[in-house]
Amino acid sequence: MSRLTVKRLTPRMELRKCVKDIWVFESAGNLSEEELQVVVPNGSAKLMLYYEGDFTGLVCQRAYRLPEHKLFILGVSDCAAIAEFNRDKPFGCICFELHPAGAYRLLAVPQHELRNNLVPFEELDSGPVYRMFEERICLAPDPAQKALLLQDYLMRLLVLTEPDAKFEYSIHAIRDSRGLLPVADLSRDLGVSDRWLRAMYAERLGISPKTFASIVRFQNCFQALLRDKRGFLENRQFQDYYYDQAHFIKEFKRFIGHSPARYSSLQNEVGEIIYTGDR
Repeated sequence: MSRLTVKRLTPRMELRKCVKDIWVFESAGNLSEEELQVVVPNGSAKLMLYYEGDFTGLVCQRAYRLPEHKLFILGVSDCAAIAEFNRDKPFGCICFELHPAGAYRLLAVPQHELRNNLVPFEELDSGPVYRMFEERICLAPDPAQKALLLQDYLMRLLVLTEPDAKFEYSIHAIRDSRGLLPVADLSRDLGVSDRWLRAMYAERLGISPKTFASIVRFQNCFQALLRDKRGFLENRQFQDYYYDQAHFIKEFKRFIGHSPARYSSLQNEVGEIIYTGDR
């Protein structure tokens, strides 16, 4: 185990349709060099605030520097993101995991503009209200207080938007099917064309419904792997989701960057804590 402390905070009731989880990561330094620090795609955008330490995020092999006390958005991604930092020094980070069915209500831009990108939040909102909250968050004495202030700000954004019932229904339908629902069946159920559905997903989520279903299917396999790394591969449990082993390995490499066998031998404590039991 590394010297990483992970705390899970409960989002406010009013935000729970948009915010799945709030995580706080802290370390006094001396983290293992073997720790991967891989953030695996799960169909969710993230709000990230580093309040101690200097970080570089790698998303699809592109590097982004994240300074202290600046809020960033990690848009929905279909590739792994990696945190690069000085492991010998202390660091602290707050991560808001947004719900695929609700992020569009908090991030008022077409979501495809954020896909596979780390974007400063001030590019979406540079007004005086946000700047006031940013200053208050910076001055807050501990991460729990910072998280509460950020939730206050998100509440202001939420009341400015209306829910999209069709889109939210479609997200839950794909998740409930474990990613196995054909997109044509979903379009027919909603009474819309495949083209209309793809356009809605580009606007509301940032990826196509087919890609989202692939991520949901992969996440179900990934969580089963975490529960039993050896038995999952030996018993070929992936056959519940993929038509053959080659397809499964291809998808695994696409979303993590390693084969299942290779990944099982590596250390990725952060990713495994967050995504065990992802819902």
